[in-house]
Amino acid sequence: MNNLHTLGIGVHCYHTEYEGILPWEGYAEGDRLIRHVGPWEEPSQWFNATPACAGYPPYHELQRADEAGGKPLPRDGDHSLFVCPDSGPAVPGFEDDVVEDGYFLMWGTDPTGMTPERRKTYWCYAYNTKLDNMVEDRDHRERICLSITKIARTAEVPILVEKLMRPDEHDPPFPTSVAQAATAWREFTTRHEGGGFLLFLDNHVGHFTREELINAPNAPQDYNQPGKVIWNPGGPIN
Repeated sequence: MNNLHTLGIGVHCYHTEYEGILPWEGYAEGDRLIRHVGPWEEPSQWFNATPACAGYPPYHELQRADEAGGKPLPRDGDHSLFVCPDSGPAVPGFEDDVVEDGYFLMWGTDPTGMTPERRKTYWCYAYNTKLDNMVEDRDHRERICLSITKIARTAEVPILVEKLMRPDEHDPPFPTSVAQAATAWREFTTRHEGGGFLLFLDNHVGHFTREELINAPNAPQDYNQPGKVIWNPGGPIN
């Protein structure tokens, strides 16, 4: 909860500074080359923008320090904004997930956006991929920048999701990728009493069980539950 509260401060400071624009989701999930996150060094990437605006190093600086033989990139057991204390080493789910020494190897690019770069990552939180009304930008031509001023029900719309780090957090084990920078209810964790935490756009953090989110009674398209959790604010919420 503390990690997400702090990242929420970063989200708030970022959109305050940039006239309502939220940190960028990235191009795609990062688990495959064709779904890379975009430039690792890009300051608007959520994993760079949120810690930097909360007074911590952006994630790309942690990666570069590790690559240079300096302080190791945080992973399970380390004290870090990106590490849930109850998580374990990264364990692959789908065949596209690649793990090395307890880290996921994920795809992004160099600063030009032209050269693919695979880097170590370990983050227990991910961007709500439904927040942009499911508009795909995987062709890597145009960045979709969202404005919080266009979202009416900020207390019900999550921006960061506590995610799976191992497929066996679910029973039966989760069958597809868990190495992602953007996700939604399907990859939601069960580490904390059968569930986990969501960071909402009004900066509060809430606990939900996976059962509450994925088996929501009468939830309309995209599992939107007005008054509770709206994953896709562009979808039906009546």
